[in-house]
Amino acid sequence: MSKQCDQLIDYINGQLTDEETKAFEAHLETCSECQEELAELNMLTDDLGFITEPVEPESELKDRVLSAAFEQQAPVEAPQTTEPIQESTIHQKPKRNWVLPAMAAALFFSLIANVYSFNQLAGEPQVPTEPEPEIVVHSLEQQLSLQPGADLPFQATASLVNKNNQNDLIVQAENLTQTSEDQVYQVWLIRGDETHRAGTFTPTADGSGMSTFTFDPSMGYDTIAITIEPDATSETPQGEIVLSQEL
Repeated sequence: MSKQCDQLIDYINGQLTDEETKAFEAHLETCSECQEELAELNMLTDDLGFITEPVEPESELKDRVLSAAFEQQAPVEAPQTTEPIQESTIHQKPKRNWVLPAMAAALFFSLIANVYSFNQLAGEPQVPTEPEPEIVVHSLEQQLSLQPGADLPFQATASLVNKNNQNDLIVQAENLTQTSEDQVYQVWLIRGDETHRAGTFTPTADGSGMSTFTFDPSMGYDTIAITIEPDATSETPQGEIVLSQEL
């Protein structure tokens, strides 16, 4: 895991500078671990707004919050039964078991810390010296299922998310074939005959992939498409379209 992977929480909470955000999004395009963790954290935090400037609460509150978060991960002993146990049909991907609980706890604690700070300040009249922290609110504007090309098993969804009046395109794909050499999957936003690069990714071992892109809805894009490109530098589509959908 690279040092930039540690910025995932700050990226989700909107705590990075514009320069840091651009650098992290460039890293996100080629880091499958960050892509998977971002996708799962988006599901965990769906419909929640996070206060982006965490404030350190009392150590006693911090201990209670983190203890409660990790105690929920303790294994529960299965009850004894005489019936044969049916084999589960759910197949989980191998991954680091500690990552998601730890990051979820970090997000949870960030929210609790800011609520605690707000309650403390509410009881003490103060003259504001700095602007109040911006509240980052995510809302799902639209979700589309991309259609694969003929005889392709690919599956993908495109989510249009509004974040404080900023529009993000999140593409999540499954059942992809592995790329060779320098090949990548490239996401395109299309308006008429014009194409615009909107994210690059390579699939993980299980065939999943993800990309995020901030765009201006006033540009009037009418189609989203995914192609397999010879490398990550294509400014216009070189390969055939493998997934697409009208917006």
